[in-house]
Amino acid sequence: MRWLDASSKVAVLGVVAALCGCGDDDSVGADGGGSAGGESGAVDETVGTADGDGSDDSADTEDACTQPSECDDADPCTVDDCNARECTHEVRVSNECRPEIDVEFPARAATIVGNAADPVVTVVGTVTSPVGEVTSFTINGTEVDVGADGSFSHDVPAQVGGNVIVLETADDAGNLRRRVQSFLWSTGYRKPMTPPDAPVPEGLAFWLGPESIDDGDRSMPLDDLATALELALAAFDTDQFADPTTPVVNQAGYDVYLTSLQLGSAALALDAIDGGLGLTASVDDIVGDLSFDCTTFACQLAGGDGTGGLSISAVTLTGQLMLSAGPNHQLVATLQNVRAVVDPDDVEVWADNPWTDFLLSVVEVFVHDSLVADLEGALEDSVQEQLGPALANGLAALALATTFDFPNLGNARKSIPVDLAADFASTDFHDGIAPPNQSPPEGGAVVLRAGGYPGEVVTQYDNLGVPDRAGCGLAPQTLAIQRVAPLEISLADDTLNQLLYAGWRGGLLEFPLGQDQLGGGIIQALDVDVSGMLAPTASDCNDANRLLATIGDIRIQGDVTINDKTTTFTAYSTLIVQIDITAGESGVALNLAEVERVETELTADDESIALESSYIELLEAQLVTGLLGQLGTTGFGQFSLPTIDLSDMLGLPAGTAVLEIQVETVERAGGTTVISAHF
Repeated sequence: MRWLDASSKVAVLGVVAALCGCGDDDSVGADGGGSAGGESGAVDETVGTADGDGSDDSADTEDACTQPSECDDADPCTVDDCNARECTHEVRVSNECRPEIDVEFPARAATIVGNAADPVVTVVGTVTSPVGEVTSFTINGTEVDVGADGSFSHDVPAQVGGNVIVLETADDAGNLRRRVQSFLWSTGYRKPMTPPDAPVPEGLAFWLGPESIDDGDRSMPLDDLATALELALAAFDTDQFADPTTPVVNQAGYDVYLTSLQLGSAALALDAIDGGLGLTASVDDIVGDLSFDCTTFACQLAGGDGTGGLSISAVTLTGQLMLSAGPNHQLVATLQNVRAVVDPDDVEVWADNPWTDFLLSVVEVFVHDSLVADLEGALEDSVQEQLGPALANGLAALALATTFDFPNLGNARKSIPVDLAADFASTDFHDGIAPPNQSPPEGGAVVLRAGGYPGEVVTQYDNLGVPDRAGCGLAPQTLAIQRVAPLEISLADDTLNQLLYAGWRGGLLEFPLGQDQLGGGIIQALDVDVSGMLAPTASDCNDANRLLATIGDIRIQGDVTINDKTTTFTAYSTLIVQIDITAGESGVALNLAEVERVETELTADDESIALESSYIELLEAQLVTGLLGQLGTTGFGQFSLPTIDLSDMLGLPAGTAVLEIQVETVERAGGTTVISAHF
């Protein structure tokens, strides 16, 4: 059934009100059999004297009766009566006397492991009628043969994810019965309980394009990794090598001091290479002050104290940060070939006073043999101990560790938290140049295992767990990484289903439903318990290739009062709902959108059987719509994308080197939601 619009809902409510206002028909089994001459069971005094000769005509009719007890046919599904001296047998309207559909397999809310080569489920059971012959029986709209004993067996095509079975039958007395149930089907399942149980091997990935690694633009705010590292390099303290209290050389009565050493600027570039990131950097325009302190009378006669300086045009650095996933699923960063180099031709030393020029050759030896070597060593250590680890730890922040909050329909003040945990499965960085042939685009992918885990287990149901998408049962499942946008986040449907499964275990579909949640109407009182027997399961393994969630076997049980008439009922609904994944305020939001299909089975108490079809429409239009309306209005759930804060790791002031993810678009590709973004 499709969802009802507002005008249709009003019509349905009007029908139910009219039906409920007509009162019970007490004539069946009492005076409704046509007794026109007084109360049921009274004997007409003219019986036996209708021809005036005093003879008893009842002897002329084999089935003649005088009271209902003589008409008992021993069938509990008929109302027996004696009317006009003839026995009548009206079919009793009751649940006991309606057709019965018993499904032996699959069970309601089943989780089934199937064969990819034969994606069908054989529905087996019996269909019988206590009052007559079964005249029709269909499964999902297809007529199914029924054996003499009422047995049936019918193959239903199965798809990965949620599936619906609708069974309908009628007997020759006009009685109807409908059964609706759902099941999950896959070639395999995972059952996550606590981290890191049963993660999705390729559950999540981040793609860093060249623009996110280094876009060549150093303007603020930060939008690439290289800019953050360049900020740290620019803060390199060259003055640590100057000591105005300790001479660097002693010559001819002069003590020579390096009193200051200042860094002019720094530049850093990052490039994706096969296996990691290549680093090229330089600290430029290093300028120092020299002081020539005369300590003897002889040097005083020569001119006394003097000043001078030195400059180093550039100290260049190179190195490679190789990235991989370790055996314990941590990100492993290994720095290789880190080297700082100063070109001797880029070093100059001078004196401001002519009488100290003779000292320059001695100072140059110090600069080349000591100061330059110290600078090179210190810069190499800085890359090894600070820049490299900071970059590795920054990328490690991509191991998404966040909480996904589902709405709690039983307690609006308390959400249902689900932990999304991830660790590293593999890395894939390339320079975009062969080999390998063909080389992937320039950039790097970081692939993570991922799992969803409930904070508290509430649901009473247990099953095999989360169905694997498994390439829709046709091929190995892979995570789609498009490698096009500056930054991409790829989220596997299997990870999404782990979150939905954890939310379900945490009580997402376990709550009471009262009249106040329906917004008024003709319903006077409502006391209903809602219980979802299956976890909502998302899949794009359908003809439309759209991401649809099956919310199956929602059991709705309780009482509803309309026009002072209370009806007790039990219903099972299965819904197919489109899922939209969009950019949210703080990350990625999951919302329920258009409802594709609703199928409901409802069994009312005996007095309300005639109203079942109207109650089904009412239930779908009000109860189920209200349920999904609340989920959709509050947002089915959302999680925040990580922020990479390198400030503390780079020794910079808090908030200086922060990379935030800004989402642009969301696309679908092969069982993966691909989120295009940028820093």
